[in-house]
Amino acid sequence: MPHTFHILPHIHLTNDFLVRKEVLNNLPVPLVFVDMTREIVWKNRFAGWVEMRKDTRRELLRQVFGEDRHHRIPRVQLASGAEVTVESQPVRSLGGTVEGYLLWVSDNLAGLAGDFLETGLAVAEDGRFILVNAVAESLLGPGTAGQNWDQVSWLPRWHVAMRRGHRTFFALAREGFEIRIHAHYPWVMVEAVPAPIIESDRISVQFVSAVMHEVRNPLSALSGYIELAQMQLAPGPARAHLDRAMAEVDRLSRLTADFMSLSRSTELHKQWCPLTTLVEKAWSVVQSGGEYGHDVQVKSLMSAQDRIFADPDRFEQILINALKNAAEAFTAPGVITVAVSRSADGQRVTIADDGPGMPSEVMETLFVKRRTTKAQGHGLGLLIIKQLAEVHGGVVQVTSQKGDGTEIAITLPYPDGPTLETSPE
Repeated sequence: MPHTFHILPHIHLTNDFLVRKEVLNNLPVPLVFVDMTREIVWKNRFAGWVEMRKDTRRELLRQVFGEDRHHRIPRVQLASGAEVTVESQPVRSLGGTVEGYLLWVSDNLAGLAGDFLETGLAVAEDGRFILVNAVAESLLGPGTAGQNWDQVSWLPRWHVAMRRGHRTFFALAREGFEIRIHAHYPWVMVEAVPAPIIESDRISVQFVSAVMHEVRNPLSALSGYIELAQMQLAPGPARAHLDRAMAEVDRLSRLTADFMSLSRSTELHKQWCPLTTLVEKAWSVVQSGGEYGHDVQVKSLMSAQDRIFADPDRFEQILINALKNAAEAFTAPGVITVAVSRSADGQRVTIADDGPGMPSEVMETLFVKRRTTKAQGHGLGLLIIKQLAEVHGGVVQVTSQKGDGTEIAITLPYPDGPTLETSPE
């Protein structure tokens, strides 16, 4: 017989046999599973703050284990002093035997989560916010819970956020917060992480860039000496060692250039630029900067007339990093596809590959932690893309799934606000 869990007014979960742990882990409600020994054997990712005193927990489980159907227990006091409503449902095997109990906190978490989190958290379903804590409400606007997603003008449109419905990811900055937007079908989650929390875990980009500036001169001298030695040696083991040393020097040179680009002035010189020309120049730079173990091709899905409103040098840097990331990620021959589309929200440039994709643990902390899936990568490429896109007033969207490729999309605003008019020829 199917069990129906009425977790929140907008969330009803029905299962005939069992609910996968991965599904419950992403359900935006604190969930706990207790086995027949009355031990908590599993919690989902939202239940970390649900802690009780031993006597409270003992009394709660006494009431839960006395029921063979859905049960609701109001006014359960957490260790923090907050009172919540706990609901439970027996979980049965196929033979009908009770294997344990699933417990969840069914209160509206809008105020509750706000008491415990410095991070903003909001969850939307079917284009409407169902959970908004206090920090998120300060960014999204008062009374956001229950409102339509598209009423918040600075968020990507709902249909864009749910475009692929799984592992869609946006990153943008607003009012001292790093904003991360995830799609875990059928929900979209908005996290707002205070910039001081992020910056406290990072070395200053300006400091590292200054160090890189001091490293660059001796690195250039080292490159010159190695090149002179290569010219004087015949092919052989010694020459091979020098070739490998030069390759490492080149890699360090690219790393210093990436750090320097992060600290460059944010002054822009926007103009209408032919996108095909920028893509060709960027791919030429990527090809000249390294060799890849597999054949990689770039496919352009645009015409010579397609233009974007951007700083050509800075947007070329975005393309260089996006194409380089994609090319280096391939473990077999592959294709990188570049396309552009236009909507009322802006011009959307996408760089998609059919490579190995990114695992979920990398996606969860994208742009918050410096991450890379490459053996010799330094994880700066996406940070550079994000910074340069934000300088343009744009939004970065990353969609990836392990084994199913990665897509980076940069949405740029029009010069005079939203418009569908064509760019000048």
